[in-house]
Amino acid sequence: MSSTRRDVLLAVGHGWLLLMGVGLVAVGETSAIMFGSLLWIIAVLGSVTLVVERRLSRRRPDLELGTAPSGAAALVFPYSVASIVMSAVGTASLMVWCLVGALLAGRAGHPGGAWLLGLLGLGLAAPFVPLLRGKIVAGGLYVTSFGVELRREGVGWSVPWDDIDVVAPADDVVLGLHRPAARHDTTRFMWRRTPRGKADLLVVPGRHLAGGTAAVAMVVARGRAVPESRGMLAQAHVVDDINGLLRARATASATPAP
Repeated sequence: MSSTRRDVLLAVGHGWLLLMGVGLVAVGETSAIMFGSLLWIIAVLGSVTLVVERRLSRRRPDLELGTAPSGAAALVFPYSVASIVMSAVGTASLMVWCLVGALLAGRAGHPGGAWLLGLLGLGLAAPFVPLLRGKIVAGGLYVTSFGVELRREGVGWSVPWDDIDVVAPADDVVLGLHRPAARHDTTRFMWRRTPRGKADLLVVPGRHLAGGTAAVAMVVARGRAVPESRGMLAQAHVVDDINGLLRARATASATPAP
């Protein structure tokens, strides 16, 4: 199924949920209003996510010069902060819905429902603890003269150049290793959406990643194959050249054939 057809079907589904929500709210009963408002939240969040995803797929962030978590100068493939913002907004919306539902259930004389919704609302607040403590960041892939490092949400790892055996791009970039990478995760359970892979495999998620997986694979494969190039990656002219190539490719792909 093409991405356009999938997006159209999702948009129709969101509209259907929105209409169902309108009908339930019109009933006027507390339970119907709560369920209808939940359908509204799902439809609105789904529609916003759909728009943001389509925009990000067409305009990814630019590559940057920066500092890796290890402190080394790095060529950075940053992740868009949109994934964290969308997750936080969606979780906050559901949390508010649960707490409002608990209040309404209590006033309607349903203490069991009030307690259940209240506990669910408090549980949904848990992901905000590491977020507010600064442990969750959009991060990126950092290519340094010493190796490759990833920091994304609550996940982090680093691997030296000599430990990289294979670079395989697809929807994500898979790195085959000679030995397991060093882990630098900031959380144990939450904000761990990055695939962990096996002991000898690392996965660099391509979603929301600057440049795309092809550019990441090209840079990492060159650094692995040409040791002399590793110390020149974190330089302004290299970043400008790669960004220029990516923009030219994006323009060419967006221009219709004559």
